[in-house]
Amino acid sequence: MNRVPKRKSMFLLLVSLLVLLSACSSGAGTQGAATNEKAGGSDGKKVQLQMWFWQGATFEKIIPEFNRTHPNIEIVPQIYKWEDAHKKLLTAMSAGSGAPDIAMIDISQLDQFLKYPDKFYDLNEFGAKDMAKDYLEWKWKQASTGVKQLGLPTDIGPMVLYYRQDLFQQAGLPSEPNDVSAKIKNWDDFLAAGKTLKEKTGANILSNPYELYGAIRDQGDNLYFDKDENLIMDSNPQIKKALEYYKKAREMGIAGTYDQKNALQEYSAALNSGKIATYISAAWGRGHVETRAPDTKGKWRAAKIPEGTGNMGGSFLLIPKESKYSKEAYTAISWLVSPPQQLEVFKLSGNFPSTPSVYGDKAFTETGYEFWGNQKLGVLFSEVAKDVKVQRKGPYYQTVEDIISDGMQAVSVDKSKDPDKEFWALVEKAKTKLKNK
Repeated sequence: MNRVPKRKSMFLLLVSLLVLLSACSSGAGTQGAATNEKAGGSDGKKVQLQMWFWQGATFEKIIPEFNRTHPNIEIVPQIYKWEDAHKKLLTAMSAGSGAPDIAMIDISQLDQFLKYPDKFYDLNEFGAKDMAKDYLEWKWKQASTGVKQLGLPTDIGPMVLYYRQDLFQQAGLPSEPNDVSAKIKNWDDFLAAGKTLKEKTGANILSNPYELYGAIRDQGDNLYFDKDENLIMDSNPQIKKALEYYKKAREMGIAGTYDQKNALQEYSAALNSGKIATYISAAWGRGHVETRAPDTKGKWRAAKIPEGTGNMGGSFLLIPKESKYSKEAYTAISWLVSPPQQLEVFKLSGNFPSTPSVYGDKAFTETGYEFWGNQKLGVLFSEVAKDVKVQRKGPYYQTVEDIISDGMQAVSVDKSKDPDKEFWALVEKAKTKLKNK
């Protein structure tokens, strides 16, 4: 056996020790990376964030700028239909796997997710409390549960009355926005205007009496559920009021029977041809009218709706607990819904910001819209946005609303049906369905 010289033996020993230390260091580094990933870090590597949202949200137009200015983070957008985005997220959350790093959730769907606050990160852990002052207070509160803030606000949907100025003029009604707001102050005034419109022009003041029901419903302090998830429709005076005005509009023959949900083509043709004189909707409704009634350019205006405003739509960005990159996800969502980005989205698509600091921008105060006779719609939207009330929809709001809206659409078409009898039968149907959930 050959003997190894002493100097060479010492050298090999040192090399062995270095290799061993290197292996230990490498093992510790791997363990640290795993821990860091679990905590939301990326260990210096580029992180890809899966983000789910729906068509019309417009995030896909500003995400490239985020990716350009944040070289270590890449948002990968996945765009779905509105209803599919929520169904897919519910499925993933129920299964415990497959959720994205960032999820967009509409206010009408939010409470069914807030039932499970432990499924989402509390954004206050990342400093969200410091951002609260940048948003409308009522909007911020909608995604709060207890001391946790589970979502950051995106857009809002303050309601206004879009109306055909030319048809109002033909009927001898007030036609300038301020005059419409001042002289059609309550819903009885609105019905009277509808009667005059029908007599003088043949146009319906509404596409459907359920549109009026929805507007009045959304002006109330409560909707369908109390805080204990009890259905309170039969004891809610605002619901009863909404139903009464639905009946009046139907009986007076001043509302059409057009179905925006299931017969969009027929409805669009009626809107485009002047058979419908108003559209009660949110700020995003501007795009709806422009798309559905392109031949009516220059003939529309917007005013405050009678008896105050309400909120139709608006969403939030949340971070599911499944995300391994919560820190990066928070960086992304706080940028996406920051005042400058909400302003940019408003310019691009009209989605109305929940950040009042931008309401003084020229995009609101000086920008006129040709389709709307160069009216500065941003000024109107800004005024009504501050008056919206916080309403809790409840986790099963959409379940009930689908039953009521589909059923009352049938009542709008079939004049032989009794609205009272049908409505309360639908409420009982909703109660039965809720019991089986």
